[in-house]
Amino acid sequence: MARDQSIRGEWVAGWPVVFAAMFGFMVPATYVYSFGSLVGPLEAEYGWSRAEITGGLSLLTIVSAMLQPVIGISIDKWGPRRIALPGAAMVLLGFSLVTLTTGDIRVWWGLWLLFALAAVGVKPAVWTTAVASSFTKGRGFALAVALCGSGIGSTVMPVLATWLIDSHGWRNAIPMLCALVAVVVMPILYFGLNSEADRRKVAARNPATPQQPLKGMTAREVFRSVRFFKIALAGFVFTLTGMGMSSNFIPIFTSFGITRAEAAAIAGVAGISAIAGRLMTGVLLDRFNANLVGGSIMLFPILTCALLLWAPGSVSVAFLAVIIFGMTIGAEIDVIAFLTAQQFGTARYGTIFGVIAALWSLATAAGPLFVNGIYDATGEYTLALKIVIPFFVLGSLCILTLGKPRDLPVHPA
Repeated sequence: MARDQSIRGEWVAGWPVVFAAMFGFMVPATYVYSFGSLVGPLEAEYGWSRAEITGGLSLLTIVSAMLQPVIGISIDKWGPRRIALPGAAMVLLGFSLVTLTTGDIRVWWGLWLLFALAAVGVKPAVWTTAVASSFTKGRGFALAVALCGSGIGSTVMPVLATWLIDSHGWRNAIPMLCALVAVVVMPILYFGLNSEADRRKVAARNPATPQQPLKGMTAREVFRSVRFFKIALAGFVFTLTGMGMSSNFIPIFTSFGITRAEAAAIAGVAGISAIAGRLMTGVLLDRFNANLVGGSIMLFPILTCALLLWAPGSVSVAFLAVIIFGMTIGAEIDVIAFLTAQQFGTARYGTIFGVIAALWSLATAAGPLFVNGIYDATGEYTLALKIVIPFFVLGSLCILTLGKPRDLPVHPA
């Protein structure tokens, strides 16, 4: 009962932070999940190949990966609020400006390269730091609710972007989309986004106000620890294989004889199940051994691979396989974010998670190439489904063997 009351108390004080972070996750979802709607119009207008068009998003991913450790240090120094508010505004403005491209593909790439400098300000480290520092007993579910913003964005943005492009043309549609998001999200971020670092800065102006001490290891201590490498490796290999599979679900299913329309419908189930997976995982992380919960979840994609290999042409089996996979992928960030805070504290959370997120970005970019490379070499996806299984086992073992969290030191700032 005391534990439940403690969780309730955290939610009474911290729900605006979770609500704001959830909408914060929708900001990067604006350009990530509406990008696909731009490919067709750009291809038709300029004659660029799809690889050339997606090169813009690839540049953004690479630059973001390199800059995320830097932004993590900035979060620890200034607090998430001071990064997120200008970052969100710059992202929405920057995405609008990519519509200024000309018929020269180098201009398109250059605009995305500049846009990448803004996009790093709305990466997961910003939002998860705010939530992780505001919750302790209910941290798992709080992170899960916040992370649902990405799932909501993946559902809403493609539909909204496609409708706006069809109605107003792609050059007008993207600024309109960004304006709509800004009107909804920016006030919520302004009034709701906060963190322990932000609250400490306010309290520092009034010496009479008691300050809540920050607990956690220094970045140097963390980066020298085996536990950090286990968490980072688990996140990397799971994202590498998970993104490799999820980004290729439609070609995987069609290679097994399922129609393209059925394959698209099956793949779409992943987004819905991801939200359910995040919420359920958040509850489990708060109530049970987080290492056991996280390590077990990372084994579930093996069942997806086994089902697809067992009945490759079955639509019903494919639906079940994607539901299982979606719930796992939805829980992945929640698990890594939770364990990072639990094992190392929140004193330098932004820096630590920024490095992990950088590896995540590289894995996100490399995953589709990894799976498609196997397909190009063999002419089928069967071998790829077999090869990824040991990667999921490796990620699970890294989490299962983390060990019990240690007592964390108190930091004055």
